[in-house]
Amino acid sequence: MDTTFSLNVVFISSTHCDFIWEGLQMKKPKIYIALPEKDENLRLEDRDFLRTFADVIQHAGDQTPTPEEKRDVCVTVDAMIVGRSGGWLTREIIDSATALKAVGVVGGAVGQTEPEYLLDKGVTIINTGWAMSPAVAETTLAMMLNGLRDFPYMIQRMKEDGWGKARGALDLTGKAVGLIGFGMIAKRVAELLQPFRVDLRVFDPYIDEAVVAQYGGKLVGLDDLMSNSLVVSVHAGLTPETTGMIGERELALLPDRALIVNTARAGVVDEEALVSALQSGRIRAALNVFWKEPLPKDHPLRDLDNVILTPHGGGLTLDTMRRHSESVVQDLARFFKGEAVQNVVTREMLGRMT
Repeated sequence: MDTTFSLNVVFISSTHCDFIWEGLQMKKPKIYIALPEKDENLRLEDRDFLRTFADVIQHAGDQTPTPEEKRDVCVTVDAMIVGRSGGWLTREIIDSATALKAVGVVGGAVGQTEPEYLLDKGVTIINTGWAMSPAVAETTLAMMLNGLRDFPYMIQRMKEDGWGKARGALDLTGKAVGLIGFGMIAKRVAELLQPFRVDLRVFDPYIDEAVVAQYGGKLVGLDDLMSNSLVVSVHAGLTPETTGMIGERELALLPDRALIVNTARAGVVDEEALVSALQSGRIRAALNVFWKEPLPKDHPLRDLDNVILTPHGGGLTLDTMRRHSESVVQDLARFFKGEAVQNVVTREMLGRMT
């Protein structure tokens, strides 16, 4: 039986937007949460908030639902919340959801949801990828500083030998820094770099020079950036256009002792070319993403002491999870109230998203 309600005030909270429907009689939307119950990217209080305006179907248990389970549940739902722990979407699942109007993606992997197919069917895609930007930007800055100052090596020497010193440590202040891609995370990195008075260079064929200038940088070609930057930080999504675009030729342009940082997508950099360049000892790297994850135990990068390796999770902080959670439920609330969704994915955005 359809559930209807007529309320003056449904929910008021300092942590959520006010949800006030006055004098409305309407059917509650049905929302399926494909994320396991214990996934902290969708907090309990935010799941409870969903229930104030929707009939919620929560995937039971701690395991990722199978495609068959999602397909069967989605037949009558108006919206879904998916993410890494809840698995992604296939066209078969989408076709089964004949009433589907909105999909909320917790995290940044919109590309795993058949986004073009969803848009073709008139489904609104809500993304919370922005919520990771502050944390990933801070991770990027930390990796720049650690890479230039050789902190991991010093820490290891201190533990093993009782003392030690950095190998040719360099300041970040006043150095040339190149950002490949200038989306939300790169812009935040540019802001964090301002106190260091760096010479900021940006390569992004989709951005205007005036935008880069607002952040104190200049728009340059890829070869210029690689040749003149002591630190190169990758912020491009992985698309057919960007796959392997930093290869042997581009890495050879880097000055000696340069540091390449990647907190975006490993595939933007050619794996064999980077390993070879690092094995030569001419450059350094700090990597948070890899071509196969987890990084295989026998991968040659593990044998090098001029590369910092951290598991893919530069954006996984408690603050990020809170932002993910609040963002998706608030946008779903706006959607079903007929208000503008703040973090909607457009077709134009898809060409630059992973």
